[in-house]
Amino acid sequence: MLICFGISAIAASPDECYVKTADKVYFGQDLKIGLVHTRIVQPDGTFAEVDNRDVIAYKHHDKLYMLMPVICDKSDTLCMAMMEYVATQKGCAIFRYCCKSKDDDRLSDALTNHFFLYKDGKFYRRIDEHQTEALAAFGIKLI
Repeated sequence: MLICFGISAIAASPDECYVKTADKVYFGQDLKIGLVHTRIVQPDGTFAEVDNRDVIAYKHHDKLYMLMPVICDKSDTLCMAMMEYVATQKGCAIFRYCCKSKDDDRLSDALTNHFFLYKDGKFYRRIDEHQTEALAAFGIKLI
């Protein structure tokens, strides 16, 4: 009896992943992101395929990513990139963007995190990972 209940509970589990484009949302159980296309594995085992240039947001299990503007130190918009949604604290939505470090050592694979705060849907502030006091004010602790 418990085995039957477990199977029905697994079968009835909600979709864990989705991909959002400008006009449609695709739901599924898993995502596979390639160089050109993103595939959504649907519950029946089939795939839905979307061009990466059309994706504006996606959720993969417990992480949400959204297409947001990357803003440099001088408040110039460099480009658009997928950023991980971290939290909403004190009325600000906080996103994390991970990029290669600006070190002169080209052999290094060091990554740097930048946190972008948006208040009322508009860019509010950029916080770099070495600014630990500012991050702590928003409840973010880096190890």
